[in-house]
Amino acid sequence: MRTRVLAVLTVAAGAAVLAGPGPLPVAGGMLLGFVLPGMALTGALFPGRTLSPVERTLLAPALSLGALVVAGLGIHLTGADLDRLSWTVATVGVTLVGLLVAVLRPRLSAAAPAGQEEAAPAGEALPVLPLSERDAEAVAEAHTIAMSVAPVEAAREPAATEQSPRLRLARQLLPLALVLAILGGASWLSFGTSRELYDTEVTALSAAPPGPVDSRGNRTVTVSATGLLAEDAPYTLTVTGTPGTAPSRRTITVGADGTWSENLSVPGDERTTVSLFRAGDTSAYRTLYISAAE
Repeated sequence: MRTRVLAVLTVAAGAAVLAGPGPLPVAGGMLLGFVLPGMALTGALFPGRTLSPVERTLLAPALSLGALVVAGLGIHLTGADLDRLSWTVATVGVTLVGLLVAVLRPRLSAAAPAGQEEAAPAGEALPVLPLSERDAEAVAEAHTIAMSVAPVEAAREPAATEQSPRLRLARQLLPLALVLAILGGASWLSFGTSRELYDTEVTALSAAPPGPVDSRGNRTVTVSATGLLAEDAPYTLTVTGTPGTAPSRRTITVGADGTWSENLSVPGDERTTVSLFRAGDTSAYRTLYISAAE
């Protein structure tokens, strides 16, 4: 019953994130990011074990965050876009798989002993012959073995008693160690990915402070672009002033160092929009707004 409720709640949260109105995407995203994956993974990783409320409270968000980080790295490695759809599909998928494992694992464990019992041959009961009281005492005396318990054997009982709390402590610390291992592995993967992406060139469009308004009502502003790639050339720059007017266009020549800079004359009393387009793009790649003179 609990598994079905979690499955239905997971699907509903995914639908709310993708198509829900108002605050529903936020609520669904919080459940998929901090609660539902951890609850599913807790049941899959610790079947048949009674966890304390503190353990469940710590495991649910910790495992959810670990699954979220690992899923994000997996999405990045596959080359898919890190958008709302990919994050939702990843978290919903992890939760449903965890619930499925939690349901199937106890059934598979219970099926193994049953198969062994069916395969065992059935023995026939031997007939029991009645014995007299004297014969029964003789048989009992013949089969009585006198033995002494060595001190070494007696010393093993306290050792076993001392070992039991250690095993209990190890089982209690196992969930915490698993959480730390997941978070440590995710952090290591994240650090390695950040090092690989550190030198990635980023295209930026910027402008220096505009100059004073001249006699014609215009200002001169220096606009620069960095991180331009030769494979994305030719770039196009548009300058739009008054809404409804046609923007002025110019083609940018990419320098050897991937930079470009030029002085533009823009209206002093109007807000100006400067947009940068890559070759073949219909929507602006970078946009810059220059406010009107005060």
